[in-house]
Amino acid sequence: MASENTQFLSSKLNLSANVYADLRLKLIVGDLKPGETLSIRTLADEYDHSAMPVREALRQLSSEGALVGEAKKAYRVPDLSPNEAAKLFYVRAALEGASAEIAAQTVTQKDIKYMRTLSNKMDEAWEVNDAGIFLENNFLFHSYIYAMASNTVLERMAENLYIRTGPWLAKGIKNLSGSNAWQKSHDGIIDALSSRDSIMARKLIEEDSGWGKQLYQE
Repeated sequence: MASENTQFLSSKLNLSANVYADLRLKLIVGDLKPGETLSIRTLADEYDHSAMPVREALRQLSSEGALVGEAKKAYRVPDLSPNEAAKLFYVRAALEGASAEIAAQTVTQKDIKYMRTLSNKMDEAWEVNDAGIFLENNFLFHSYIYAMASNTVLERMAENLYIRTGPWLAKGIKNLSGSNAWQKSHDGIIDALSSRDSIMARKLIEEDSGWGKQLYQE
């Protein structure tokens, strides 16, 4: 009986983790928009799961500040004021700058190769004006730099802020600016990391991440 209970719990946790990962990606690429409501029942039907793993996934995102509880059976993407969004981008840029400064001292050629692959995917997305693909690879690019810093606390905080700013970054790219405003090459960041130039790497990543702050600050 104990073994069956353990397997049941493990299955529920795996389902919850899958729902969590999918919803997080939707926040990153802008499929979930500021102010959008998420119903536990509706999501359970969409994922063909029971309500329990969906509720747990939503609860975890809420604890991270990516969602807020709106009612007993619903959550909502925070509908921040432009000034509140700008403040999140400001803090995110500072944390990413610290990550890049550290990463410049530990980066390997394997890391550089991977980041160039991500940068190329973003370039290709620019050419066809595919904001979703750009946003997904942009997150992978930035989160990889967090990981290279080898500082768990810094990585967790920076990634959390990226998720929280995701809907606002997507809104800015998709609705508030032309494609030329976000067609920025990441090659300069990669070159600075490759040459172990900590100061330049920090400067460029802060400028890149600070785009949202400039867009939303009043």
